[in-house]
Amino acid sequence: MNASLYIHVPFCVRKCEYCDFYSGVATAADIDRYIDALQRELELRFPQGLKPATVFMGGGTPTRLEARQLFRLGEVLRSRVDVSAAEFTCEINPGTLTPEKADALAAMGVNRASFGVQSFQPRFLRALGRAYEAGTATAAVVMARAAGIVRVSMDLMFALPGQTLDDLRHDLQRALEHGTEHLSLYALTYEDDTPLTRQLQNGEVEPCPEELESEMFELVGDTCARAGLLRYEVSNFARPGAECRHNLVYWTLGDWHGVGAGAHAMLDGEITANAADFKYYTAALLEEGKLPVARREQLGPLARAETLLLMGLRLTRGVELARFERFAGAGFNQLCGETARRLQDLGLLELTPTHVRATPKGLLLLDSLIVELASSLEAAV
Repeated sequence: MNASLYIHVPFCVRKCEYCDFYSGVATAADIDRYIDALQRELELRFPQGLKPATVFMGGGTPTRLEARQLFRLGEVLRSRVDVSAAEFTCEINPGTLTPEKADALAAMGVNRASFGVQSFQPRFLRALGRAYEAGTATAAVVMARAAGIVRVSMDLMFALPGQTLDDLRHDLQRALEHGTEHLSLYALTYEDDTPLTRQLQNGEVEPCPEELESEMFELVGDTCARAGLLRYEVSNFARPGAECRHNLVYWTLGDWHGVGAGAHAMLDGEITANAADFKYYTAALLEEGKLPVARREQLGPLARAETLLLMGLRLTRGVELARFERFAGAGFNQLCGETARRLQDLGLLELTPTHVRATPKGLLLLDSLIVELASSLEAAV
């Protein structure tokens, strides 16, 4: 399969309280210059063009761009990238979409809209610092579909401070009412150096109790299953055939290119990352004519196999043992067999002739399960 493509658009109306992704506030002139730099990066990286299997445009908030800028970005992409056969996903903040922007995304080739809804309830949106009103999510979905974007996904969050099971049940029901084919349900995490984490440290918010978070996890799975959306990854649910193909590339440790400030790439086990500073990024490309690569690292066999476990055990289908052996240079049973059998006896892991996967009980304890397998892998070599 051809390598995929990730495009980073690092601009937001304002920073959300929980977010630790690279993004910033910029003027229209800054964004115009950024699109010029993206064009130059595409020219340098893909002189013969690129036909990716999937494309994902994230941020930041891609729909922070004006409609004219999105139309121009589409022209820039078409000059180097053939998206005719690609699943092309764009992240959308519901409050920033207009009919004109939706048309620009469709013209660009976007065929899958991923809406960062997080909650349909105003008090939770305010607490998360989301820059839109709850009712705009429905209007945004209507705009996207009217423009011809055929697939719709929504992101929701749970384990929010003060959230109850009924609150979560309400959000799930509202999301399903939109006929979405895909739902991503993420438990709130308190990332380092974010406003929400500082509120937690200052005693201004109370974290969700662990028992309640576990009940929410089970509620999410049960509700989605009843609606015909099957869990295929620990936090992601889809109707059969509507899984996010781009994210599956990440979870199976496939190959992808990354363009834009702060974008990462993975090609045959080599990780590269662009500088996470859009002003440096544009200056490097437009004034110096060089790629703004800030990191380059070749994963060794052990690190690559460990990363495959870290990502692949998130999937309900688990990790393909043949792929693990190809990366590690040795079989899973040889490297992790004793630990895996112990975890299997505890009901946390399932081993088949072709895959290793977490059980439903194991998914609840996924971080600990991965740590144990990674430790056994390191001890075996």
